[in-house]
Amino acid sequence: MRSTATFILCLFAVTILLPSRAFCDVAPEPGYKRITIDLILETNGDVSDYRLFIKSGGDLKEVFISPGKQTHILPLGGGAFYSTGTLVAVPKKNLEDLDDAPDEGKLSEKAVYGGKVPGAIELVNHRFSREVREGEAAGYQDPVYRIERDPQSGLKAVYVSGGAAVGQTIATESSGRLFWQSAGAAIVAGIFLVFGITILGIIHFRKKAKEL
Repeated sequence: MRSTATFILCLFAVTILLPSRAFCDVAPEPGYKRITIDLILETNGDVSDYRLFIKSGGDLKEVFISPGKQTHILPLGGGAFYSTGTLVAVPKKNLEDLDDAPDEGKLSEKAVYGGKVPGAIELVNHRFSREVREGEAAGYQDPVYRIERDPQSGLKAVYVSGGAAVGQTIATESSGRLFWQSAGAAIVAGIFLVFGITILGIIHFRKKAKEL
């Protein structure tokens, strides 16, 4: 019985540590620095028949661009949960029926976030935060993408400039560290948390049943 109790305590500790690592900022390793990288968009043409959205963490925000001007997209939140984002373009006509609903845009936002709108295009997968070597941090610039027409997909994002400095070697983070900075880590942490609470509940009720 004591070994079982020890196992349960260890499992409970894991359920506490995993969510904290998934949702909170973890200090960079020695010699590394965490930097924030905004996403910059521009266009030379009229793309008003599309609506642009940035999807990050559990949030969705509409983005507006105009010919000849640059639009800066900042992180939608803090921590590892919002460290990445996806720029999505959706044909306006495919959202008209949803926008006319009583919820006034709520249905369209849910459909875009869930990838359920026909004709939706993922233009850019962007990382808003990155851990880099301290000596390389100054060489990073916000990347610029130009939104252009594409005869096949409808729209495309063309890389213009920014990111790492030219000629600079980008330090690649390990796949394990990247995972703990992703939204997937939050899902895994939640599963462990539910599993741990369930096991504790079963043990508790079985103990109570034996006492009766």
